[in-house]
Amino acid sequence: MELEGDGAQVSQAAWASGGGSVNQVGRDQHVHLGDGAGERVRTFGPVVGECPYPGLAAFEAEQADWFFGRDAVVADLVGLVDRRSREGGIQVVIAPSGAGKSSLLRAGLAPRLARAALPGSDRWRVVVTTPTAEPSVEPGDGEGRVVLVVDQFEELFTLCADEDRRKAYVDRLAELAADPARALVVLGVRADFHAACADYPPLRAALQDAPLVVGPMNRAELRETIVMPARLAGLDIEAGLVDLLLTDLGATSGYEAGRLPLLAHALRACWQQRNGSTLTVQGYRDSGGIQHALATTADATFASLDEDGQRLARTVFLRLVRVGDGTDDTRRRVPLRDLPAAVVDAFTRARLLTNDRDTVEITHEALLRDWPLLRRWIDDDRAGRLVHQAIEESAAEWERGGRHDASLLYRGSRLELARSWASSDDLSGTGRAFLLASEGARRRATSRRRVARAALVGLSVAASTAAAVAYQQQGKAVEQRDVAVYHRVLAEADQLRGTDASLSAQLSLLAHRMRPDEETYTRLLTAGQVPLHTRLTGHTENINQLAITADGRTVASIGADSTVRLWNLADPHHPVPLAEPLPLPDIGWAVAFSPDGRVLATTDSESARLWDVSDPTRPAALAPLDGHDDAVFTTAFSPDGRVLATGGLDRTVRLWDVADPTRPSLIGEPLTQDGGVAAMAFSPDGRTLVTAQGPVQNSRDQTVRLWNVADPAHVAPSSTPLVTGHVNPVLSLAFTPDGRTLATGSADSTTRLWNVADPARPAYVNQLLSGTARMIMGLRFSPDGRVLATAAGDATTQLWSVAEPARPAALGPPLSGHSGPVSSVVFGPSGSTLVTAGYDHSVEVWDLPGTWLTGHTSSVNAIAYRPDGDVFATGSADTTVRLWRAGDPPRELGPRLTGHTANVTAVAFSPDGRTLAAVGNDQTLRLWNVTDPASPTVLGRPWKVHDAAVTDVAFSPDGRVLATSGGDATVRLWSITDPARPTRLAEPLTGFSLQVQAVAFSPDGRTLAAGGVDRTVLLWNVADPAHPTPVHTLTGHTGTVYSVEFSPDGRTLASGGADSAVRLWDVAAPERATAIGGPITGHTTLVTALAFSPDGRRLATAGGDATVRLWDVADPARVSAVGRPLGGQSNAAYGVAFSPDGHTLASGSYDYAVRVWSLDVDRNIDRICGATSGALTEEAWRRYVGADLAYAPPC
Repeated sequence: MELEGDGAQVSQAAWASGGGSVNQVGRDQHVHLGDGAGERVRTFGPVVGECPYPGLAAFEAEQADWFFGRDAVVADLVGLVDRRSREGGIQVVIAPSGAGKSSLLRAGLAPRLARAALPGSDRWRVVVTTPTAEPSVEPGDGEGRVVLVVDQFEELFTLCADEDRRKAYVDRLAELAADPARALVVLGVRADFHAACADYPPLRAALQDAPLVVGPMNRAELRETIVMPARLAGLDIEAGLVDLLLTDLGATSGYEAGRLPLLAHALRACWQQRNGSTLTVQGYRDSGGIQHALATTADATFASLDEDGQRLARTVFLRLVRVGDGTDDTRRRVPLRDLPAAVVDAFTRARLLTNDRDTVEITHEALLRDWPLLRRWIDDDRAGRLVHQAIEESAAEWERGGRHDASLLYRGSRLELARSWASSDDLSGTGRAFLLASEGARRRATSRRRVARAALVGLSVAASTAAAVAYQQQGKAVEQRDVAVYHRVLAEADQLRGTDASLSAQLSLLAHRMRPDEETYTRLLTAGQVPLHTRLTGHTENINQLAITADGRTVASIGADSTVRLWNLADPHHPVPLAEPLPLPDIGWAVAFSPDGRVLATTDSESARLWDVSDPTRPAALAPLDGHDDAVFTTAFSPDGRVLATGGLDRTVRLWDVADPTRPSLIGEPLTQDGGVAAMAFSPDGRTLVTAQGPVQNSRDQTVRLWNVADPAHVAPSSTPLVTGHVNPVLSLAFTPDGRTLATGSADSTTRLWNVADPARPAYVNQLLSGTARMIMGLRFSPDGRVLATAAGDATTQLWSVAEPARPAALGPPLSGHSGPVSSVVFGPSGSTLVTAGYDHSVEVWDLPGTWLTGHTSSVNAIAYRPDGDVFATGSADTTVRLWRAGDPPRELGPRLTGHTANVTAVAFSPDGRTLAAVGNDQTLRLWNVTDPASPTVLGRPWKVHDAAVTDVAFSPDGRVLATSGGDATVRLWSITDPARPTRLAEPLTGFSLQVQAVAFSPDGRTLAAGGVDRTVLLWNVADPAHPTPVHTLTGHTGTVYSVEFSPDGRTLASGGADSAVRLWDVAAPERATAIGGPITGHTTLVTALAFSPDGRRLATAGGDATVRLWDVADPARVSAVGRPLGGQSNAAYGVAFSPDGHTLASGSYDYAVRVWSLDVDRNIDRICGATSGALTEEAWRRYVGADLAYAPPC
């Protein structure tokens, strides 16, 4: 019995020889008939003909029964509308593109009101509209209250070019909203148009008055959106599909809200590939998965057109896109009459275009981001598209004036530019008529000129002017071409980031060389923080296994091409082949080096063999190991190198004495088991051998056996066979370096961890990777045992933080470089190099960033640098504090600091750097002397400083006072003149109604700021800390305030909170503190931490959306984002801190890791060039850069 969602689903399987199988899933039976060359599937069971997933289109009111996962947000919105019904005002719903705001308004709010969610709301008229190019407010006729829902409000800025019309529209909406008895107004607007809205006073007021910010769904809500519509439609879901969808979306690591349309489209494509009434994993994969389903559908529709249709399709889509000039590209509506019907019909049937009466638009802007062909069309001629766009907008205005206003026609250089860049084939009828009219006006003006001397002078002037214009236009054409190439390269880099990080990094660097700016800067910071790889080729078939010498200088790979290849990894950034391939008589299965690296063991479909590789440039065959009766699948050396184990299809494990590898001999009798041996491993102490029974000879056994091989001549089972709980065979095994933990990887897509400290009593610890990959084919622990790498059949390798095996966490997103299943993985001895091999015939050598710091066994909540910048501290939910030496790379110092009995929430250094403070949920403050950070000592005893959890701690600038905040709704001040004996200075500071989350001193020490769950920031005068006085209360946040921080000059206070916003406050005069501008948005969920750079010009923020963002706050009144968010975390980012010199940024994460970002772009470039040699080939250049620029790699 397997469970999917909330219901039980029967799942049974039967296996037959020749690759055949029968699977019963729910009501469907799937018969797989394999003939060795292909596979056919027949399905028996009812067919469900109704699709409950709308794909890219928004849910409409009539589809409300299928709209799941947003109950909490709908409830919040209904509550806000209830408030508007009493107080009036515009209600804004703001969200990133793709977060689902249209569905929320149409299928969430409207139906809920129709069902009397508010008193009498079932009698209200709900009118849903969009601004269009000619916005007007038409609430309609009728009695009673009307709810005017304006969806896609950003159209006011993308489609309407008339500023007077815009202002009139906004004023009319505000007028209606001011009379709530008559009308309620709800606007849905994209988050990136926040600034545009803020230019209009009524909208600015609405944005500051409880806007509803829609962020990503949590995992439970996403599961509901998948499972519940299927259940209502009578569909079954194959076990594992839901987890696979959630993992591909990134729900395990904080997905970007804008990716939700990809899930919606993938679900609809999965329904189209269903087997009877069942949505299947295979159907999902056949559709291309979340990453590629949208592009797969678009490409297939495009390919179905004939040559003329494909040419017209390019024209259609380019006309449906409004190219951003400094902003993101957006979709636009175009009259249906202006577009070829056949092309529109084809893409409308695929639900990629939406035909609304007499207009057509792209169904969702996700298509602009995630269809590479469309991305290339846009970027190939971005400058030309901007000109086309300007012509169409001018033509539309000319058309609205009845084509009578000649002042709107183009003339002079503007007309020349339009003629040079605009293709009449791409223009609408109105656009062509506008250019023709402009040409006619030009000719008439010319004909009226005088002839004779005036004409002669005119010709002379025209000649010189034409030459100058031609020269200028030629230069501008080159410039525009370069800008277009730049945008194309950036788009390709972004598209490749999830599938080929090295090529993406090279393209980002190329864009930086072309046009260094903040966009390329932050991309390079991210590239400098992710694993990068170099590819090795040579094998012509699947590679089955890798081995690496203890010194990490040599790697061996063995494959189905019946060869073994040796590679020199002395310089991991420039690996090279060492010798000619070693020939094998048949398919090669396994390979292992002896501990001293002088002997290589290989297995194939005939036997096992030994090779002398003491000189890896001249390997020599030593001796075959004959004895197995069938293919030998696996082999391993004992840690002392004296024993070699082999196992294979003949269901035996054989031990060989290889003390003298020129004369190997069999030790004792073969060890037998019920099925073929798929994997084996020795424990580090050499006393235990573990073997796994594999998927051979029709065996479906999932057991693992532990053997006591302390005396190889007298082997005995260490325990009864380990019933692993896997539902498919175990394919891979690995021990931690201390031998206390065993990992088992299975064809059922899971990895399990076992405590084998006592091999006679192995105990289950935890499971990884449930339902996320086709199978786990390889496992390896890092040399320090803190990281586990799993190689999977979905072409990815995942790193896991396993310092505490009972609490594993994914470490960053999966490594994607292979194009087929990853079969094997090994670490280099330093842990900074990882090597993978796969069925795409390649070996990938990964450079792991030394700035990923592992060791904590739960979320890293807090980070603080010592004032001298040499040391930083981290606090974690694992109840510990750790000290790190800031260097390249950073390294852990001394023992971890223990004593807290619950989550450590905050850490802080004293201004002189000699004292470290930490607070936690155990209600205590603890102090350490860290004068010698390698040998910290406890100062005094733990101090209970609050009656509930302690949430934050801060030192005053003179180091004499410590402030703490807590769950008891108070802030407390403590004298630490003697750090071993803190004493309370004053009565607790009150004013909050709920938990206080954050506290900070101003640089002059005279002001204390605190923020809390009641959404306020309070200021106190603490010039005399024994007699603090309240100064001011700051309001504006619509959710918990999680962090507060003063700028270095003390004039600005920043606060971040659960409303996904950062706010800046002018606190130069704290008693008259005021907000500076509106909320700073960008994060898609709560802002957990923030920090000013030492020079005060930049602000770093960490968010629950798994990103760190940089903001330019040099002018607090004109804040702007610095490039793209810094990615790389696989879960929420918590702490963030700048180093005192401003050259480094450190962040903590829920994935248990600390990341240290070098803000020096040149250092990141050095790493990219060192770790990605050969990634940007001439072929890749032609594909991703184009033929306009000569091949010139950036490194």
